[in-house]
Amino acid sequence: MLARIGLDEAETARIGVELEKILDHISRLQQVDTSALTETAQVGELVNVMRDDVPEPPRGAAAALRNAPRSDGHHFVVGAIQANELDA
Repeated sequence: MLARIGLDEAETARIGVELEKILDHISRLQQVDTSALTETAQVGELVNVMRDDVPEPPRGAAAALRNAPRSDGHHFVVGAIQANELDA
């Protein structure tokens, strides 16, 4: 049912032109000689950009809560995300 999108004649013509351009581009890509290239699963070199995992002392509640929009001094305070059925 999802494939049965109603398109008027102008939309059908526009999409037809776009699809033709896409297929033409794919046809040109298929003409490129890649016989000298080795197969690869990656197009570039993989580089690990993460830092080393170095243990650090804990930051503490005060530092963790410093930028919190709301806290009670020891915990983050957040609004309810779902009403409790027992409260009704």
